[in-house]
Amino acid sequence: MQKQKLKYVSYAIVCEEVPDEISLAINISGCPYKCKGCHSKYLWEYTGNYISDDLDKLIDKYNSLITCVCFMGGDQNLNELLNLCKIVKKRGYKVCIYSGSCNISKFSIFYDNVCIDYIKIGSYIESRGGLNNKNTNQKMYKVIYGDTLKQLENITYRFLKHDYNTDRIVEEMSCLPLKSIETVKKELLNE
Repeated sequence: MQKQKLKYVSYAIVCEEVPDEISLAINISGCPYKCKGCHSKYLWEYTGNYISDDLDKLIDKYNSLITCVCFMGGDQNLNELLNLCKIVKKRGYKVCIYSGSCNISKFSIFYDNVCIDYIKIGSYIESRGGLNNKNTNQKMYKVIYGDTLKQLENITYRFLKHDYNTDRIVEEMSCLPLKSIETVKKELLNE
């Protein structure tokens, strides 16, 4: 069975989805996960325009405003998503992927091709909340590329609102060491 080309239904310039970046967030339709309590149910149906037809036009339109392109989804066609990420990187922007998958291993080819800077992993579990909830199962990683080693820095704490109750958690999480991709894979499998 041939995979469907990726389509998007909307986009926005956002400042909260990727810490320290002004991102062009592209909302990809045809989400394969359909999480209970999802706040983006409009992305479940496969509809919209083909991203590959419009990506360059969107980047050109917001060229001077953005530092990052954030693909909200795209797991259903990783080959095309990889090619889109390569286009964005060649244009000089950072790349983020928001995935509902808990399988970080499926993105190994993205690290190997040095075409992703951030990745959000994890399905939405209604009782645990999103990235801004201290109980979330979701994780946001910044990819750190070295000469031969790729590591993931857990930056999930950056989404928590700072107040008396979360200061200790934020302090603990901000001191976490960098981890290899293999270590993160093992941790996610054990959750």
